[in-house]
Amino acid sequence: MSALLPPSNISTSASSASLSREGIMDQLRAAFVSVTDSAPSSVVLTEATKLRDDLGLDSFAALELVFELEELVGVRISQEAASSFQTVGDVVTYVAAQVSAAPGKPAESPGRAGAP
Repeated sequence: MSALLPPSNISTSASSASLSREGIMDQLRAAFVSVTDSAPSSVVLTEATKLRDDLGLDSFAALELVFELEELVGVRISQEAASSFQTVGDVVTYVAAQVSAAPGKPAESPGRAGAP
């Protein structure tokens, strides 16, 4: 597969701090288009879209999607989190939490708030 590049109509210079859920969804769509070489007009994502069942992503394609999304939105997605994603909504929720976390500091995992 060729190097993964964002579609020319998607800006990668936008601050991740300004991304809404809709903006994250747009970036996820761009990442999916890039990874799968799909026509942008053919990609319809909702938060209920299942990554494996609806989009047909195998584990390798899902990993490529995560890497591409990390580049587009400028956040780190842990391997543990990535392996737990079942739907597009799971991805959007995780990325939104990362974006809202303090700059340079990943969001805390549920149940670990206040842990040393």
